[in-house]
Amino acid sequence: DNQIGDEGARHLAGALIVNTSLQVMRLYNNNIGDEGASNLASSIKENKTLHEIYLNCNEISDAGARKLADALRFNHTIKTLDL
Repeated sequence: DNQIGDEGARHLAGALIVNTSLQVMRLYNNNIGDEGASNLASSIKENKTLHEIYLNCNEISDAGARKLADALRFNHTIKTLDL
């Protein structure tokens, strides 16, 4: 609940690519929209440590949700994606 928005999500996405320890990411109610979802989706394809991502109560539309869902085809460690 820090209201990081799309800009904050972009920075987090960059960090997720090199992440080797974070397993659960809770970003609910942070004013993240489709742009942030797209950035996160790109990093999810590369990340091999995340197991759970919580993005509920954001501003992600069907288009952003589709990008996240598509990213899961490349990621086999994420078991929970809460939108």
